[in-house]
Amino acid sequence: MNFATTITNNDAPEQYRWAEKPMLAKRELWELSQLQPWRSTLHILAEWTAVITIATLCQHHWHPLVYALAVMVLASRQHAIMILLHEGTHYRLFRNRKLNDWVSELFLAWPVLISARAYRANHIAHHRYLNTDGDPDWVRRKGDDAWVFPKRPWQLGKLMLGDLVGLGAIALLRLMKTVASRDTAVPRGFLIARYSYYTAILSLAVWFHLLGALLLYWFVPLFTCLIFIFRIRSIAEHSALPPEIPMAARTRTTIPTPLERFLLAPKNVAYHLEHHLYPSVPFYRLPELHALLSWKSEFRDAHITKSYLGVLRECIGARNLRSGGKTGPFWTRLGMVSGTPATAK
Repeated sequence: MNFATTITNNDAPEQYRWAEKPMLAKRELWELSQLQPWRSTLHILAEWTAVITIATLCQHHWHPLVYALAVMVLASRQHAIMILLHEGTHYRLFRNRKLNDWVSELFLAWPVLISARAYRANHIAHHRYLNTDGDPDWVRRKGDDAWVFPKRPWQLGKLMLGDLVGLGAIALLRLMKTVASRDTAVPRGFLIARYSYYTAILSLAVWFHLLGALLLYWFVPLFTCLIFIFRIRSIAEHSALPPEIPMAARTRTTIPTPLERFLLAPKNVAYHLEHHLYPSVPFYRLPELHALLSWKSEFRDAHITKSYLGVLRECIGARNLRSGGKTGPFWTRLGMVSGTPATAK
């Protein structure tokens, strides 16, 4: 295992730096970090098979209600594809880095209009400078009322309804522009390949009279339900957390229901705190990592919320804003200056 592939925040400013994480033995982490490329291949094939199958069935059994259901499920599979892209960003798909990167670009990133290489630069900064001015995700949300919590129920509902009807597409386009701007540093041949890819897709869609299907079954889910899913997942990961948790460590793990796992949290993405602690662990081993950490006394103070509905309750409740407790061992073991994590729920 080459631990150079593990993204940490060791070069972050000292006051934000996480100390060595001693909860797992080196052997445990080494075993959990072993890649199984066949799993990555099966997951990629399964998600694209699902997309094609759902679109085909809806087209042949057209009904407005069937289409609405198809859009929701297609968005959930687009989300799954983007989670696999995230795995590629951490070099967790394949051992061969060139294979890892080109599969990430061709089958996971370019279809959702971003570049894996550009996203990696953004995501590495997120890990290294979590919730600081060096974190691009933090900077994008800073000063945006949409990311201020708690909210009244009608405010949260209005925000999420806007995502469902496409009003949140502006935020997604802004994100795509931010990520795409990093493409300027890549070789010219890469840019030619990427935009030739889009030209070929559009040309084939026109030739086979599939332009309408491409719009209905790919871009409509991409700019509506997918943004709704992103909103909930992003809130769950780093928002609406107690102020006593140090800012540079505010991260939540969510335990989803089976339906939530399918629609909102595929590929074990809900184990977000575990991922930030040990990003070398691939998505299919995160449940094992969570189980191991759950036995550690230091981990008992971690903020864990049962269900995404529980997360939304925290967004509109006042109890998640309480402060003034004692410093918990979980955060002190991470080397934080101060802070008391919320009791795991």
